[in-house]
Amino acid sequence: MNSLYNEFGLPLPPTDLMVLVALTLARTVPALFMNPFLGGQLVSTRIKMGLAMAFTIILLPMLFAIDKPVPQGVPFFFLMIKEVVIGVTIGFITSVVFLGFGAAGRLVDTQRGANMAESMVYQLKERASVFGNFYVQVAIVVFLILDGHHLFISAFIRSFEILPVWEFPNFTGPGEPIVTDLARLTADLFTIAIQLGAPAVITLFVTDVSFGIVNRASPQVNVFNLSQPVKMFLGIVMIVIVLRILIDQMQVWMGTMLAFLGKAIGYLGQ
Repeated sequence: MNSLYNEFGLPLPPTDLMVLVALTLARTVPALFMNPFLGGQLVSTRIKMGLAMAFTIILLPMLFAIDKPVPQGVPFFFLMIKEVVIGVTIGFITSVVFLGFGAAGRLVDTQRGANMAESMVYQLKERASVFGNFYVQVAIVVFLILDGHHLFISAFIRSFEILPVWEFPNFTGPGEPIVTDLARLTADLFTIAIQLGAPAVITLFVTDVSFGIVNRASPQVNVFNLSQPVKMFLGIVMIVIVLRILIDQMQVWMGTMLAFLGKAIGYLGQ
């Protein structure tokens, strides 16, 4: 190992470099694996691990900038935990809005009586209704078209500049804003679902009221059987009509997510 170290002129001994690479992967792997726009379960683990290694190679110049002894033993263990927590937090932040989009679609399908029809959304690693899956796929396409993945990569690399893998965060800093913002972000999941599902849900609610009036006027009419195909059709028509508005709102929420991601990464340096 030392002969290779001398031959290639590495700025760090191989053992120290392996420690830093392991710490980098501990942050990179969960952050990438939890991202819906990177394919989720549709992309094989080998490809995602290769992508994580590519990120690590890109970050090597930052690793070479270490100005203190490479942590070993117990400090290394706690640093690994710290890196995993940071990676999971970044992955969670980027996935919340997509979970909200899926919840909006499920809300629409519940109102139109089609919530029992489900399919696997591999990007989110969970099952979703028909429109829930549709909302998520549209959101991922919009996110990639807007180069949102480039903004995510920039923010992710910035996290290593603000808090290198060999340093601990400042535990004496203000912790309440971080917890409050994460709670607010989680609450936004329900806001997204209600906002994006509202046009179709309101239309279907008015349809239910209309059929209720018909049922009061003509009790002999089988309103339930008549209403199901009508609600199915109206739900699809309403989504098509307001699709452009939904995409605009998705862009707004994606911008909010990226802004919050940058803010959360900024907390690491406080």
